[in-house]
Amino acid sequence: MYCSLSTAYGQNRSVKQDSLRKQLAIALPDDSNKVKLLNSLASTFYQTSTDSIDHYSSRALQLAKKISYRKGEADAEAHQAACYRIKGDYTAAVNKLQHGIKIYEALHNNAAAGDNYLDIAQVYKDMGGDSKTLEYINKGIAYSKHGYDLYNSIHDTAGMVESLNMCGILYRDIGKTNGRKHYYDTAFAAYTKAVEMIERSGKGRRSISKLYNNISQVYNEYWKDYKKALAYLYKAEAENKANNNISSLSFNYGNISLAYTKLNQHDMALVYARKMLETSRRLDRPERVRNAYNSLYYVFSAAGRFDSALHYYKLADMLDDSLNNVAKTNEVMDLQTKYETRKKESEISRLHTESLAKNKQIVLLVSALGIFALLIAFMGWLYHRIRKQRQEITAQSKKLEVMMKELHHRVKNNLQIVSSLLSLQTYKVQDEEAVLVLKESQQRVQAMSFIHQRLYKTDALTAVNMKEYLTDLAESLVSSYGYNRDDFDLQIAVDKEMLDIDKALPIGLIINELVTNSLKYAYTNTNRPSLSITLKEEEAKLVCSIKDNGIGIDEQQWKQKKNSFGKQLITALCKQLRAQQSLAVNEGTQFTITIPKIAA
Repeated sequence: MYCSLSTAYGQNRSVKQDSLRKQLAIALPDDSNKVKLLNSLASTFYQTSTDSIDHYSSRALQLAKKISYRKGEADAEAHQAACYRIKGDYTAAVNKLQHGIKIYEALHNNAAAGDNYLDIAQVYKDMGGDSKTLEYINKGIAYSKHGYDLYNSIHDTAGMVESLNMCGILYRDIGKTNGRKHYYDTAFAAYTKAVEMIERSGKGRRSISKLYNNISQVYNEYWKDYKKALAYLYKAEAENKANNNISSLSFNYGNISLAYTKLNQHDMALVYARKMLETSRRLDRPERVRNAYNSLYYVFSAAGRFDSALHYYKLADMLDDSLNNVAKTNEVMDLQTKYETRKKESEISRLHTESLAKNKQIVLLVSALGIFALLIAFMGWLYHRIRKQRQEITAQSKKLEVMMKELHHRVKNNLQIVSSLLSLQTYKVQDEEAVLVLKESQQRVQAMSFIHQRLYKTDALTAVNMKEYLTDLAESLVSSYGYNRDDFDLQIAVDKEMLDIDKALPIGLIINELVTNSLKYAYTNTNRPSLSITLKEEEAKLVCSIKDNGIGIDEQQWKQKKNSFGKQLITALCKQLRAQQSLAVNEGTQFTITIPKIAA
């Protein structure tokens, strides 16, 4: 029966995918309908292929941004978040979902925003459920309740049922911790309330199998009524088989196995534990495979078959290591990156020393060539040796170039990790001023990250394409402050395109501060904001200008603003560049930075 169900499910999915691909082939190239088709295709791979989810959602996201289709962009990011969650990259998943919530709320799409809130709650359940980390569990409950409120505001019964189910799951996780078993009663109340809503309204029927499964867990773990648990589980299994829901069946099989183990019916328990492992592998869900290994370990241990129990315990333990929470993962990645960076720096230093030594040898050999010019045989041998050494130096030079690019790549990745951590921290801070400080710090880190991103993508390892860099920086800032690119006039003119990193980085940070200042304060009551950034080369100097069409800055107040970190940073960077700064207020504000070419 299970094989027939899997085959039917696969056939239905394949038919749907073929239909969507045919529609995609005839869709207009830059059309919102194409974005919808790509997102629909991504959703069909949830139980089979994370790579396909990522492929189609990435295409949808790229096209949605190109045509400014905001809902399509948020839908694509929700699919990408699911992909990240399945892979255990929880930070990336939460970032994607929170960005989608901002879009949905701006569009007043409460149903979609509610879905994202429940998806975030599921991420925190994945992070804190097995480890019983109350901080994560409580955050998941808060997001579930927020989703419930949104669904309630639009009378979406099915969404309210899903929210109650998620709350019950998280309350049950709290009930597993010491001294908090009474939370099982709270979980049971949430489940039964959801079932009553379905039976009363007829809506939300798709959730009934999950609720039956979760109610069985309360009977199984709390009241120890294993026969009652089995009754609910078989009802859930029947619903899921009728709907071809392989994912939910994996949960049913695990809980049925547990109930039979408690009843000392180990043969039946083993049958369903193996069914759970088979469905989890078919789903390609690492966390479900780990749980299946734990179920097999539990059954074999209860049956006294300790060799098999030990085997599955080791498999579960190895898989669990790869699904550690993201904080530990980031910490390990950071330590590994630092180690590899130091190793690369040491290797670069060694290669540089060797290169100097070989260059010295070449000079000596050339001198010897002049002294022994008459010795033809010796000259031939010497020429051969010099050519070989030059080939070695060229090879080492290329290797050095690769290592330098790798170093810039590592630095860029480290800066992006810092930026992500600052972004996450803003959601934990309640004070608006502190949130603003964190956001500005994140933007400064991002400005430096763009520099290193440009360096490792080009052959010029110490020079930056300023036009591309300033375009990336300005568009990132405009977007982060909530301006729509289509409603904002951004003009960037750069004469001196390639600039040494020693000048490019401080200039980028100065522009970051001045653009941020304009975006924060300049455009009050401005119908169509505009911003002009120019970088020109004039004889023995570079002239950088940033001009907005805002309300204009108070020059006296700006000069007296000594405690501002942003102004202190601009002053320090100008001093480093030996640059002069000037301010002009005329139909907006214009800052001009004049940098002599001799500045280093």
